Amino acid sequence: MIYLYGDSYVENEPAELLGQRDHERWYQMLSKNLGEDNENYGKCGEGPASSFAKFHRHLEEGHFKPNPKFVFFLSSPYRIPWKWLEGQDDPKYSPEGFEPRRNGIGISSAYQDWDVEYEKTNHPHPREVPLNAEYYYTPEEYFAQTSIYESLQDELDHQNLKNVAYLHTLSKLNNWPMMVFRVFGMNPNPFRKKYDVSLFDFEKLNDDTFHFYSSPMNDHSSKEWHDEWIAESGTMNHFTHRNHIILSNIMTNHFLQTYGTASFLTEQWHEHFIRSVVNPEHRRDHDPDTFVDFIYE
Repeated sequence: MIYLYGDSYVENEPAELLGQRDHERWYQMLSKNLGEDNENYGKCGEGPASSFAKFHRHLEEGHFKPNPKFVFFLSSPYRIPWKWLEGQDDPKYSPEGFEPRRNGIGISSAYQDWDVEYEKTNHPHPREVPLNAEYYYTPEEYFAQTSIYESLQDELDHQNLKNVAYLHTLSKLNNWPMMVFRVFGMNPNPFRKKYDVSLFDFEKLNDDTFHFYSSPMNDHSSKEWHDEWIAESGTMNHFTHRNHIILSNIMTNHFLQTYGTASFLTEQWHEHFIRSVVNPEHRRDHDPDTFVDFIYE
């Protein structure tokens, strides 16, 4: 059995929700290549805290079948599973003209809202994204959110470094084949701090059991688009079919150890092949209906 944990790069989200024709996803391809079923615990917008909560519960309850394999996609540690965000769709939080509160804010958008506010006073070229804090948060919630993020900022910035080391340790202790990906850079807030990559070269840990793929998935999904800054509209797990194949190949090569053999599958990403069909002046519109099903060069 292959156990999958992560965010929207992992969740088996229905194609109709994205307005696209369905196609085989990387996890379905991987199961086919390995001849093993998978259990997918990915969830859109989820951070490592939520992913590891599931993983720890499964581990401690003896859920894993013999000879398991694992795939982890480490998203931003700033995606904290705030309890006060659970089930908050009460119309009383929705002034006229606004969607219900729960539709306007989630785990991933909570830290992005704080990030934008932080950036306004700490970055020379801040993004122009409205926070609407008085609508989305009570004063108590906003104080709690800001206090946690700012008090634990250094810890959160380093958390995925620790997560990789922790997963490597579990892989070695249990002889578990495992692949670990990062969704963003190891530091989720690179405009504030940059790591000396040589200090955290986790690819040196790679062997026939554990494999850390250092190149961020967000970079590869963005590079599918000819204009990278309008990327990801209407794709499943943020990739088109041809790069689902590549992602599956990367994992298949590790789990079957095809390196240096005739069975090795290509790991070359496809880039800059999706073009918008709308006028360049209107490319800020992220409505999937403004894009063709996909135009390939």
